[in-house]
Amino acid sequence: MPQPLPATVVPLARLAMYLLAAQVLPLSAVAGEVCRFGGTTDYDGRVAISSSARSRTLDGSTTVDVTARFTATPTPFVHITYLEEEISTWTSGRLQTLAVNNRYLVDGHIVRQQWDAFDRRADHFEAYRLQGKTLDDFSRKHAGFVRHWGPDAFGQPWIQDYQSGSPERRADLDLPIAPGSAELRPPLALAFYWTRRMPRDGQTVTVVLPGFKRNKSIDLAISDAGPSSDGGQRWRTSVRHPALRTDQASSADAWVSNDGYLLQLAFTVRSHDRTASGVIRQEGCSQTADTSDAPGR
Repeated sequence: MPQPLPATVVPLARLAMYLLAAQVLPLSAVAGEVCRFGGTTDYDGRVAISSSARSRTLDGSTTVDVTARFTATPTPFVHITYLEEEISTWTSGRLQTLAVNNRYLVDGHIVRQQWDAFDRRADHFEAYRLQGKTLDDFSRKHAGFVRHWGPDAFGQPWIQDYQSGSPERRADLDLPIAPGSAELRPPLALAFYWTRRMPRDGQTVTVVLPGFKRNKSIDLAISDAGPSSDGGQRWRTSVRHPALRTDQASSADAWVSNDGYLLQLAFTVRSHDRTASGVIRQEGCSQTADTSDAPGR
């Protein structure tokens, strides 16, 4: 069976960065935004991404929900699909909870599906996981969550059912919070939300890598790469991590418009045996307004 393509779904070197949240508070969303992106990568890759951000006036929290769909043909006649959703909640720019649904299929057959949730504690994020190798196995272990098993359910709300699925406590997946570290950012929220809110002179951030048992975070120095053609901002970063090649850095660039919209992401990822590049471009953004209480996803 072919190995998964490294880092071709999202910029900033995918790094198998998967995320989560045991519970997400209900939202009283008075305003929000949905942006859609499309792109291409090596190996006949196609990327479709939806990013939404909603704010809750009651407590000032924000929820960022990013879904990514990636298909590619790494070898002739073999088609792979990655599906990944990252839901993060924030208060005053501080990460509170993280939730990630990660799925991997080869020629339409399920290889891996898992739902991880992390909840912030004083010095770490406490991790939980739901997973199963087959539908029968999953039904026995997580009957209260089984309706989310099928790949067709990807992108539908699932956080509200997470506890009823009896998630497994996974201390080996806990994410540490190092004293004095830069504020934490999960990869999809960093790429599709926080790049728009970067200080003008750049920033160093600590990217958490949910699902990793070792090397669970990486510090990224994001620097000003000069103005873009429309007068906006261009950001650049490079990545070295044991999951990738360490003798040559992977890299990512982000273009943000002068009115604060993410326009494009370009990346080159170097793994131990492959190199993959891609470009993801914005296809449109729309504002939303909703004054009702909506259940957390």
